[in-house]
Amino acid sequence: MVFGGRGQEPDASRQRAANAARCAVAVREGGRGTVAQIASRTGLSRPTVEVALTTMRERGLVLEVDEHTLGGRGAGRPARLYDFAADLGYLVGVDIGIHRVRVAVANLAGAMVGWAEQEVDESFLGASRMSVVRKVVADCLDGNGIDRSRLIAMAVAVSGLVGEDGRLIVSRNFPDWEGVDIAGHLRSEFGCEVVVENDMRLAALAEHRMGASRLVNDSAYFFLGHRISMGLIIDGKLRRGAHSAAGEVGEIVFSMKVSATGQLSWNSAPTGEEVFRMAVDGDDEAREEIESFVGGLATGIATLTMAIDPDVVVVGGGLSRAGEALLEPLRRAVMREIRLPIHPTIIQSELGAESVVLGALALAFGQSAERVYGTADVPEPDIDVAGAKALAERIAV
Repeated sequence: MVFGGRGQEPDASRQRAANAARCAVAVREGGRGTVAQIASRTGLSRPTVEVALTTMRERGLVLEVDEHTLGGRGAGRPARLYDFAADLGYLVGVDIGIHRVRVAVANLAGAMVGWAEQEVDESFLGASRMSVVRKVVADCLDGNGIDRSRLIAMAVAVSGLVGEDGRLIVSRNFPDWEGVDIAGHLRSEFGCEVVVENDMRLAALAEHRMGASRLVNDSAYFFLGHRISMGLIIDGKLRRGAHSAAGEVGEIVFSMKVSATGQLSWNSAPTGEEVFRMAVDGDDEAREEIESFVGGLATGIATLTMAIDPDVVVVGGGLSRAGEALLEPLRRAVMREIRLPIHPTIIQSELGAESVVLGALALAFGQSAERVYGTADVPEPDIDVAGAKALAERIAV
């Protein structure tokens, strides 16, 4: 691998780097091709493509394959074929939850090559929890024959306010990790760049890149599970805010159901999922509680969506599995709160429980673009969501 930054370069060098990356992406997305085919895909001239492919061959991202096609540069002469070196490097996404650690590994083309999950005892604190995280990542890599020297970047999702330095500023779920250099611990273990981000922001990122809100620029992701939280995508980018607090709204806007510990509280049953099941089965107390919950939720969503005016509101988390039993009354309640002729689109998450770890993978791709391609302005590959879900289901079985 020949990876590295490009530093300060003149315009001509930046343009060459951009052209080279453009050709590599054309091969990554369109499959192997000749110079002429890649020129057609990119709109670049053949000489420019040849220079670009030479650059990417030197970086190891593009390979000249043994197969040849007839024609090309003269009758009967073989045209060289180029392919994308997807397994040159690997990206890792890690979702560190209260009850579970989930790890996903993808190659440079976005294909899923590794998946691992492990239940975590809530009593595991500090160093013990970090040991579990390291073990799950290591087992995922070793179990799938992935060479650690080929790891490029790792993105880690945690619950709480994450500062610009990647450390937790405050976290209800992981107070023992506040101020801890999480990235540093994992970087020293696995030898790749590590970035840490809030879990709900990464869920929002995943839905925007590959899920329910992938066709829009502005979206709000609401997590409804053991807590209420939010992630924002504005102009196609994660919104963190001046103090890394964008989306931390559970105890302010939705205080009617949030306990002093930041958890959703229920009267009819221990969990919201059980309350919804009871309501569907005709339990009057559960129905009344759901009606009250939806009313309070609608007030918060209406307030926030009118402040942001997103194209789409995505509802995820465990309660979203109730589907239209939640969404249909929620839409009606939100519209009662809004006094303008505006109808926000409220839809269910497409990625479900995998949204956070897939968002971590998307962040890892984004963070590593300049190192891999020589320029930061490179679209992420299409991450194999179907492959991720298949691996997750296989592990669950």
